[in-house]
Amino acid sequence: MSSTIDVEKKLEAVYNSSPVISFLWKAEGEWPVESVSGNVSQLGYTPEDFISGKVLYGHLVHPDDLDRVHLEVDKHSKKKNTSFFALNYRIVAKNGDVRWVTERSFIKRDSEGNITHFQGIIIDNTELERTERALMETGKKYQTIFEKSPVGILYFDENGVVTHCNESCARVLKAPVSKIIGFNVLSKLSDESLKEAVEMVFLGNQGHYEGSHLSVISGKQVFAKASFTPIMSDDGSLLGGIGIIEDTEERRQAEELIRLNETRLEALLELHQMQDSPMPDIAEFTIQKAVELTGSKIGYLEFLNEDENVLETYRWPYQGKDVLSVNEEPFVHPIRFNGFWGEAIRARKPVIVNRNYASEPEDDFSGSSEVLTRHVTIPIFESEQIVALVSVANKDSDYNESDVRQLTLLMEGMWKLVQYKNSNDILIEALRMRRVLESVMSSSPAVVFLWRPEKDWPVEFVSDNISQFGYKVEDFTSGKILYGDIIHPSDLDRVRQEVDRASKAGFSDFSQEYRVLTRSGQVRWVDERTMIHYNKNGIADYLQGIIVDITERKQANSFMRLECDLDNVLGATDNLQETFERVLEFTLETKAIDSGMIYLVDEKTGEFNLTASRGLSERFLKSLSHFSSNTILARLFMTGYPVYKYFSEINAMLPGEDLGFEGMQAMGFIPVKFNDELVAAIALGSHKDLEIPANSRNLIETISNQVGIIISNMKNDSGVQKNKNHLRSLLDALDELVFIMDLEGKILHTNKTLHRHLRYEDRDLYMKDFLLLYPPGWEDDVLSNLDEIMENKSSHCEIPLVSKEGTLVPVKTKFTIGDWGGQDVLIATASIVQNPGMEEKREIKMEKEINDYSVS
Repeated sequence: MSSTIDVEKKLEAVYNSSPVISFLWKAEGEWPVESVSGNVSQLGYTPEDFISGKVLYGHLVHPDDLDRVHLEVDKHSKKKNTSFFALNYRIVAKNGDVRWVTERSFIKRDSEGNITHFQGIIIDNTELERTERALMETGKKYQTIFEKSPVGILYFDENGVVTHCNESCARVLKAPVSKIIGFNVLSKLSDESLKEAVEMVFLGNQGHYEGSHLSVISGKQVFAKASFTPIMSDDGSLLGGIGIIEDTEERRQAEELIRLNETRLEALLELHQMQDSPMPDIAEFTIQKAVELTGSKIGYLEFLNEDENVLETYRWPYQGKDVLSVNEEPFVHPIRFNGFWGEAIRARKPVIVNRNYASEPEDDFSGSSEVLTRHVTIPIFESEQIVALVSVANKDSDYNESDVRQLTLLMEGMWKLVQYKNSNDILIEALRMRRVLESVMSSSPAVVFLWRPEKDWPVEFVSDNISQFGYKVEDFTSGKILYGDIIHPSDLDRVRQEVDRASKAGFSDFSQEYRVLTRSGQVRWVDERTMIHYNKNGIADYLQGIIVDITERKQANSFMRLECDLDNVLGATDNLQETFERVLEFTLETKAIDSGMIYLVDEKTGEFNLTASRGLSERFLKSLSHFSSNTILARLFMTGYPVYKYFSEINAMLPGEDLGFEGMQAMGFIPVKFNDELVAAIALGSHKDLEIPANSRNLIETISNQVGIIISNMKNDSGVQKNKNHLRSLLDALDELVFIMDLEGKILHTNKTLHRHLRYEDRDLYMKDFLLLYPPGWEDDVLSNLDEIMENKSSHCEIPLVSKEGTLVPVKTKFTIGDWGGQDVLIATASIVQNPGMEEKREIKMEKEINDYSVS
């Protein structure tokens, strides 16, 4: 008896630790539980929690899965021939943990077939579910890699049939994915090399292929590099193979271009070495190389003699021979502007003809009756004048722009050699001028350099006038200083990239502007003009250039721009307070300055009263808002000259509270004078820089001069100003929305009613285009209305205005021409329309545009 009890206890212990929990549920509501195994404690509950009705089984089901479980149970319950079902869903343990379970239940019915109970088990498969979901996520990632890979990928099965293929593969093979999938790589490939590479996979080895072939899928020529790898099962059997395919057409084209460039450069080098050769040899060699560069069969070179109105023609091969004999002369014939050569002469640009060309009788200048199937003709220029023509013909494929480029560069080199041969007297004069230039160079602002194309450009030669930057020639030629060492650190990467780009692109010359540092540390702007010299392999072997100091020009351009901006700021308002506010906003755009104050000097007492400020704390402003003429601060302004100091010096001089809390580093005190009378004062500061730089000081002092003039003008024009102020007050009192613009459409004034309804502030609209007030898409309608108004055909406009937040406000606007302080302006007065009465067509359009605008 004792043994039986022990066995039962052991079985009960095993059962309670089992992940399988048994339930008997009633077939109603949230499934009340009639019995449950003790191992429900794994979920934090006791059997009594369920049997007592305190907890229903539906309370355990995750809220996001509960409706689905109800639907599934109902679906299976309605099937009369079903007695078993299985579900996967989440439950929530008593401690809040979410677990995935599999439920397997039997449906119990009474004698009448009605469902009374569900008896089943739930099995915790949380870890399995997580693993499956992780595998699904991993699968998605690999699928994304497969689809988005820049190289082509395809899979084929053990029978050689392609089952998967990405878009990159389709692009390389020049065929749609639908045609590639299902293709048999064992039976349908026609290229032997490619087929051998694929067959290696079925021998259990990797296969490799690189080349070009005519694709049997697309019928197009394909240039590709491919690697094929077998996919094996765990037991060593072949499951299929994977192919990685790269497009090599661009690389092939690049290699061909490099080869052509090398061939052309070698030809130019040989031409350079033919300086003492007779002209027929030079012409024959040039046209031979032109034929070889373009893969042509024949070529012609023509020199124009406009004085005699004839062309001197050289041909290769010449009358069936590869070279001209020494005594043979070029074929000479009159210049005509039709036929073979005429189009290029008349159009003054290269002409490509990729079709059979039947020569006219007068074009048979060379005595040859050979038919031209394709040809390209290129004029050669000197100072806008055509001096020669080159033509090659009968290439197996069509001529293109690459042929034009190669021929043009080759002919330019040839023509330079011809010019050399015909210009000995010019060269002698040039040598004499060179000696003169060398003597002048030392006093020239242009510094000449010869750099090696290495990192930061070691200097082979530099002219003596490098001394204008504080350096000696030997500083550079000794290698002690590299040229890159004197380029401003902020510009160095940009200069490196520009030189690298120019040399890689094969540029012969380029220019750029950047900053350099003098020996004393000053920053100077320079304009660099550089020529790149290439060796016979097309690699840059040295750079020759000049740099010119353009600092003054740069500063002048910047200064003129800033002065123009300042004029706009100071001319923007007639209100002194507003002028000071805008002056400070403008001044704070200056480098290093981030705060400022403007004081107005009382004419009678000489006291300084703070009128405008920016970037300073209330505590700081309170301490310096007012001071009399006998204070230290007043004396700084009354010196008559700008004073710039460390703030620590100023703080130590001031009586009263220590102002170090502001964190100010440097300050400038600039008097504003007019006719030698101190009328205002500007105090500017920097919280981050210890010194206000010289270029910022120049701008500040220019501003102070302009402010003095403005204050004087305002005093002189006080009567006009009062009138304007009265007019502004009148406009602000109107219920209508008013905006005034100049005849170019720039807004000069807006009243308070407009600000209230459209939510704009004055600075949002001042000097902005008035079309800002209208909804996007209505610009043409607005301008059309204005055209009619200007032609006196109409004076009203019913197009809505738009608020700052984008809300449309229906209005009826009247436009009139008026005067604003002596300036002709257009005055718009807009009345808000509660129920806009428009024509049916305009009403429909308005509704559509408002809906479109609201959506956008």
